[in-house]
Amino acid sequence: MSIQKKQEIVVQSNKLIEAHYRLTLQEKRLILWLIKEIDRDDIDFKKYKLQIIHFAEMMQLNAKTQYKEMKQVTKALITRAIEIENSETGATTQMAWLCFAHWEPRKGVCFLEFHPSLKPYLLQLKGQFTQIGFADFLGLSSVYSVRIFELLSQYRSIGKRYTSIEELRAWCGIEKTEYNKYDHLKSRVFNRAKTEINTKTDYEVDYKEIKEGRKIVGLEWTIKHKTHFEKSQSEKAAILEKELRSTSVIIEQLLEYGFTKQASNRFIKNYEEGDIINAIKAVEIYRTKHDVKNAKALVETAIKEKWHPEKYVAKKK
Repeated sequence: MSIQKKQEIVVQSNKLIEAHYRLTLQEKRLILWLIKEIDRDDIDFKKYKLQIIHFAEMMQLNAKTQYKEMKQVTKALITRAIEIENSETGATTQMAWLCFAHWEPRKGVCFLEFHPSLKPYLLQLKGQFTQIGFADFLGLSSVYSVRIFELLSQYRSIGKRYTSIEELRAWCGIEKTEYNKYDHLKSRVFNRAKTEINTKTDYEVDYKEIKEGRKIVGLEWTIKHKTHFEKSQSEKAAILEKELRSTSVIIEQLLEYGFTKQASNRFIKNYEEGDIINAIKAVEIYRTKHDVKNAKALVETAIKEKWHPEKYVAKKK
């Protein structure tokens, strides 16, 4: 198996894919972006240059607080630990993701470097590695979906993979106190990953539950490439990055009306983006004709009731 190296391909060793760690979606996206910047001929890590505006769009950050948020992401990656276990010797290696992050806001760039201990898992890979299109990751909005997609992609040629529930928890960084009821784990992690992968990537996945007695102990996953032809990785990346920019603009508008980032993301999740945009525009028109004391509450009502700006333009006439 030869490594396909293009700017849109993420190549990593299987040991790194099966490592134990916990990252946020933003942190994981940045790591995947960095991995795709590695050349197959590289014998050492470089200081990878990232345009800050590109970073902010990829992370869906608010323009007013983007530097603060971005620095939190890179700082976390310098301190968060990865654990890689050797099943043959029983040894465990712990390391950080990044060893270096240098920000130059006036030039609009930052420079990032992987921790040198990651070299065996990202450089000069000759076997036991998996390559995945970066664009396939961009559409996934849950870090658990990303992790499950990586784990299943290892077994694309086989078409199926068994994972125990405990293994999935460890690989996804889910603590024992989180989703301690299986139904919650199923709906918020497994089913969400299945839906996102099937709708946002070139692959189709499914699973069936494996029981011991009455207890569900594992999942048997299937993964197959969709038979119809889809856009190239570069085309898909461009489309998805445009979607991310659109989402970022909506979040910025909601933040200006006083919503928290968490509440803004909840609107994005529960309502169509077009309906949110129309509602905000309708409120803006409404406010030109009425004295509104609580604009935030009005925006929330407009989103829920699917206000459309045309209705208020007509009234103005």
